[in-house]
Amino acid sequence: MPKFTRAVLALSTATLPTIVQAQQITLDPITLYATDEYVIGQVEVDEDDLKAAENGGLADLFRSEPGVSVDGGIALTERVYVNGIDQEQMAVTIDGALQNNRMWHHTTTNLIDPGLLKAARVDAGVAPADAGPDALAGSIEYETKSALDLLEDGQNFGGKLTTGYASNGERATGALTLYGRQGPVDALLYAKRATGDDYEGGDGKTVKYTGADLSSYMVKLGAEANGWRFEYGGMQVQDDSLRPFRPNVTDYTYRPSAPRYFDMTQTTHTLKVGRSEAAEGLFNPELLLSSSEGKQTAEEVSSDDPLWTNAVSDTKSAILQNHSRFGQTEVTAGIDLHNRTSSADDYWGSGAIHGFQEESHNTGLFVQARGSAGQFDFSSGLRYDWNRFNGTQGEEFKTDGASANANVTWNATDALSFDAGYSTVFGGIPVDYSFNQWAPHPFSEQPRPTRSQNMILGANWSQNGTTINAEYFRTKVGNARDTASRRTDGPSPYYNGHAYYFISEAKEIRSQGWRLSLGQNWTGGSATLRYSDIEMEVDGKAPTSLDLQGFGTIPGRVLTLDARHQVTRDLTFGGVIEHAFGMSHQGVDPDDEPRRDFEAYTLVNVYGEYKPARYENLTIRAEINNLFDEDYVDRASFGGDYEFVIPQKEPGRSIALTANFTF
Repeated sequence: MPKFTRAVLALSTATLPTIVQAQQITLDPITLYATDEYVIGQVEVDEDDLKAAENGGLADLFRSEPGVSVDGGIALTERVYVNGIDQEQMAVTIDGALQNNRMWHHTTTNLIDPGLLKAARVDAGVAPADAGPDALAGSIEYETKSALDLLEDGQNFGGKLTTGYASNGERATGALTLYGRQGPVDALLYAKRATGDDYEGGDGKTVKYTGADLSSYMVKLGAEANGWRFEYGGMQVQDDSLRPFRPNVTDYTYRPSAPRYFDMTQTTHTLKVGRSEAAEGLFNPELLLSSSEGKQTAEEVSSDDPLWTNAVSDTKSAILQNHSRFGQTEVTAGIDLHNRTSSADDYWGSGAIHGFQEESHNTGLFVQARGSAGQFDFSSGLRYDWNRFNGTQGEEFKTDGASANANVTWNATDALSFDAGYSTVFGGIPVDYSFNQWAPHPFSEQPRPTRSQNMILGANWSQNGTTINAEYFRTKVGNARDTASRRTDGPSPYYNGHAYYFISEAKEIRSQGWRLSLGQNWTGGSATLRYSDIEMEVDGKAPTSLDLQGFGTIPGRVLTLDARHQVTRDLTFGGVIEHAFGMSHQGVDPDDEPRRDFEAYTLVNVYGEYKPARYENLTIRAEINNLFDEDYVDRASFGGDYEFVIPQKEPGRSIALTANFTF
């Protein structure tokens, strides 16, 4: 029997037959699951996926959506790709704070603890003007919890204690959340620690230097006065451990390497002032001040004279916007200011320390309208950005440009709707990776600003609990900045006795394909089958994974099945099946490096959640992740198409138990 068939039967066993069993007894009231309103190109992470990721990572957060892929088996290397495009080509925010973690193509672009989140949303391709600058291929918005989200009516203080254990790697997690309010003031405190040993792949072999070592903290303070709300949020996530020399691969066959000690810390601060409740009319202003900083240290551990790199990538932002409501239409208009830096200090022996920095200043004006008129729903906006870029050698380049977006939905009938969206986005000149700045970094000429075009078409039919939708999407990012290394002869302190320098080149990245889904709700449960087929191009040709570093990945065709059923008020079963189809390697390697095809794999995760009637404050969740102990490399992971790369395998079977106790 094919593995995918076995997986479907396993998930069916865990969900649908429980309906038959439930008919033999008298049940408590059962929840009716309802599907949120469909929005073209948009991915909303639901409550169940948030629970699945609470003690996991971003891969668990987006597991049921095949158009969003995450590589890396450890937090340090998790990179999010939307329709095959790296999130570096997107506007990514946490509580509205624009992120800028451009450290290295071998590490994550954002270190996030999903346990902090109350919501996550992806706008694939066409993003609104108020999502921020550089939304070349869309936007990703993460929103964290506050005390007001967790306090029940009449409650002034509460808390939540979470403990978890996973058998593979003996990963242990513990988190404590305290929240309360007194008069107009509310506060939330959160702390989490996750530790573990190196995990095993599906072949039973240990994947070295993958042990969990994660710490995260958050404080959220709010106050309300005279109809206004003031909110401060501060959060920090740190991964601090021994990792592979290049963390997103196990090693290279031609150059075995010793591990390095990595310490990555992501810190975000936000201060928001706005109306405590949305107001009708013209005046509903909001001010957001934020700072997002990523720090990464990589240190050799096998040398008598340890070599190291200290990198910093940060963004400071100020956003002033106003929300105006006119009947069924809301208009958001404002100005945003963003200052981004990417810098590195390197020590490569001989007593010499080298420091480099790039900086980008961006000022944008924007307006976005959302509303409905008759049978049509719409969202459209404009923005204009002025960008100033300063390079490592003192270069200064000024560019500016306009961006526009439009989404229209025609509700042809109560059940059937058609959608279309388009955007053209100005991206300025982006800062480069901090780890690329260890050598002179000149521009041979005035660079052209990055610009993208996005198009999406879709149809949606929904009736009596059944939903069918189809989307076609296409994204082109032109003048995407790529940094290629060049070597010259002669002595140099920079690297291995040779002088290296980087040349910034421009590439054109294309992504196009289909997303299809079929969903069914029933009393107490739901199931959704999703399929994506994504093709990537670089400069008009099929790319290798090396061509796509910093730009995207090669997901190909992926199918997921997400199902859940609430047997009683106390007991729920569910799971997610993910199947990546096999495909031939793509592109032509200029050095004729040996290649390999991408193998198919099927991943099955199942869970059961129990809330004892006697202990209403306790929730126990049991999971079996990678049920069939699949030995695989995630399709989004780097180097799967090269024989000289020993890619980082994902964890094999793991039995996990999580207990949540609220008080």
